[in-house]
Formats: sequence, structure tokens, C-alpha cells
Amino acid sequence: MENERNILDLIRILIRWRRMILTSFFVVVIITAIISLLLPKAYRATAIVYPPQDAQSGMGLSALLGDLQGSLLGGLGGGSASATEFVPIIESERVRLSIANRFNLAELYKPAHQSDLLSQILSKLTVELSREQFLSISYEAETPQKSADITNAFVEELEKALQERNRDQIHTYRAFLENRLKQAEDEMMGAELRYNHFQKENMVIDIEAQAKAQIESASNSIGLFVDLLIERDIKAQLFSADHPELQKLNLEIQATEKALDNLLMGKMDASTSNTDYPLPKIYKPFNEIPQLGLTALQLLRDVEIQNVIFQFIKQEYEKTRFEEEKEATTVVILDPARPPDSRSKPARSMMVLIAGALSLVLSSLLAFIFEGLKNLTPENRAKLDAIKEDLQNKKEA
Repeated sequence: MENERNILDLIRILIRWRRMILTSFFVVVIITAIISLLLPKAYRATAIVYPPQDAQSGMGLSALLGDLQGSLLGGLGGGSASATEFVPIIESERVRLSIANRFNLAELYKPAHQSDLLSQILSKLTVELSREQFLSISYEAETPQKSADITNAFVEELEKALQERNRDQIHTYRAFLENRLKQAEDEMMGAELRYNHFQKENMVIDIEAQAKAQIESASNSIGLFVDLLIERDIKAQLFSADHPELQKLNLEIQATEKALDNLLMGKMDASTSNTDYPLPKIYKPFNEIPQLGLTALQLLRDVEIQNVIFQFIKQEYEKTRFEEEKEATTVVILDPARPPDSRSKPARSMMVLIAGALSLVLSSLLAFIFEGLKNLTPENRAKLDAIKEDLQNKKEA
């Protein structure tokens, strides 16, 4: 019952002071409506963009630069920006200054200094990135057409900044490839010259083919040598040791054995010089062939590696030249900015609604205060008078 009486008392107070409450409500609403009509209109146009899909397809220079980031380029960065990187580019001082110069915004906003101008432009600019990597760019201006023009100009400046960044990256990478290509060409020619010098010095054209030919030749010579040994053993049983034919066979066997030693080992016995049986330089002693084969393999492998490196760098250099000559798409415009049909400011209905609500709350509060002051007890009224006197004395002092 006490709560019901209290609520009824509050309602009674509001009804008692209804004239003040309603008067203040209508006055505030009317004044707010007039102010909203006097406020300058503002319009906000919006454009939606997103990065091209091929920026993440792994093709072209973008993927190549991304793979080489931090290794060859030393942190130069990838080719195409993601939508996340669009935001700081659009809000950059460079882009805002370019917009201010294009539309002569300094004369319109009349800033005290350049930083104030940039702050005003940033306050009217809104950039929002969706979860799907779609970027919304909007700018608030005094006319619908100007709002659309400035918003589209921000998109153009974004694309221009990205293209300039790509050109700088491609130029830097191409300069790197030019130097590396010259170095690779010198290393390839050096490897080829070393292999050529080895071939000339050792008369090695094809070590495998030469070794195979020498093995076949040595097999034939060994076969003849064995035939001579058999023939000598047979004649040794038929003739005496001083027989001319037997002596002739012994001489042939000795000569054949020395020739085989020279052919197989590159030397003869200690009592004879291998210059007595000179061989063509193209024939290599069998004990030298493994080392010659290993050296030839190492030199040839070096030639092949340097050739592959040169071909790879040459290919990437041609790719870079192609990328440098073409204009790649850096921004895809899903929705260009168009002049808006309705204003963004002032929100007149919202202003009137909020002002009316606040006036009701404040006037109701004042009604309760006035009612409380009206019904003060003698004791509380004495306290209030004492407070007034203290305040007056403080003012006089």
C-alpha cells in the first residue's frame, strides 16, 4: 500500500506540473526543429572496392615477389596489397593532401593550418573493412555530387598509390635481376672455360667413350699377348733356347708386355722410360682414368648448374620486363560512388526525438524538485534558509 501511495503521489506531482512539463517539451521540440532546419545539409556517398582475385592465385610477379620477400628483396614486400592494406593507404597524409589539392578543400574548410585541414578531411572520411575483405569508402560533403566525386577520387588515389608501389617494386626487382643475370652469365662462362681448359690440357673429349675404347683396345692387346705366350711355350718344347724363332718370340713378348704396361699403367718397368713407347695423348693410362673422370664430372656438373641458374634468372628477368610494361589491376571497383538521394546530416527526426525525450526527463525532475521545495518541513526550511545566508555571506566576503 505504501508503494501504491508513493507511485500515486509521483503521478499526482506530474499532473500538477503538467503545464510546465508540456510547455518545456513543446518549446524544446520547436527550437530543436528550427535549429535542425538551419543546420547545413551534408551528404555521404559510398564506394565499395576489393583486391583483384589474381593477387592470391600464385601467378605473375605478385606471387614471385611474395615468395622472395625477405630473401632476395630484403623485405621489399609483396606485389599486390590486400584489402587490409588499403585502409592506411586511403587515410595516409599523401592521399588526403592530393584530395585537398584536387578539390580545393582548403578554401572550403578554411583551416588554420595544414594539419587542421587533414584532420577535417579525415573526420569526414569513413573507411570500413568487412570480414569478406570488401572495403567501403565514403565521404561527407555539402552536395550529393561533390560527395560522390570526392569518394571516387579517394578510390582513384588508392589505385594510383598501389600502382606506383608496384612499379617501384618491379623496378627494384628488375635492377636486382639485371645484376644477378650478369653475374650468373660470368659464372656460367667461367665454368665452361674451366671445363674447356681441362679438355684441352688432358685431351679429354668424352672420358666415358675414351675409357670404353681403351678397354676394347687393351682387351685385343692382351689377347695377342696371350697368343704369343702360348706360341712361345709350344716352340720352347720344340726348339732349343737359342733358336732364332724362339728368341724372336721372346722379344715380341717383352715388347708387347712393355706396351701393355704403358697403355694400362702409364709407365714401364724401372729400367725403361715410357718415352720409348709414346702413346697419343688421347689415350689415358687406366690408373689416371678414375681421377680424370671424377674431375670431368665435377667440372661438367658445375657447367650444368651454372647454366640452369642462368636460364632461371633469364626467365624471371623476362617475366619482370613483361610485368613492368603492362598495367596490372590493383583495385576492383564493385560499386562506384553515386550521388546519394538523401542527406546524412542533420538527422532532424532523431534530433527532435532526443531533445523531446530529454526535455520530458529534465522538466519532470524539476517538477519533483519544485514540489519538494514547496512541501518542506519547518526544520528543513530553516536549514535551507541557513544555506542561503551562508552563500550570501560568502559572496559578500
